[in-house]
Amino acid sequence: MEVSANLGLGGVIAFVAGIAVLVKLFQKEGFLKGILGFICMLYTFIWGLQNMKNEELKLKTWMYVWMAGIVIGLIINFTMGGGAE
Repeated sequence: MEVSANLGLGGVIAFVAGIAVLVKLFQKEGFLKGILGFICMLYTFIWGLQNMKNEELKLKTWMYVWMAGIVIGLIINFTMGGGAE
């Protein structure tokens, strides 16, 4: 199976957006919840979804980019036949 650079594109996009939301989590909620978000990025993702409408945090764009990265990764993986032999 050939390895393509496109397979990691969605993951890189999702990673960068996740780190941006994690920084906002540290700033808003403090050290302990930030560490929890670092250990379990699912917590960071759910926290970002719950706080998307907060204009002060400006998370809406980052959350859309994070979701798009996940979707792009899935689409590329399925179309390239990732995992199937």
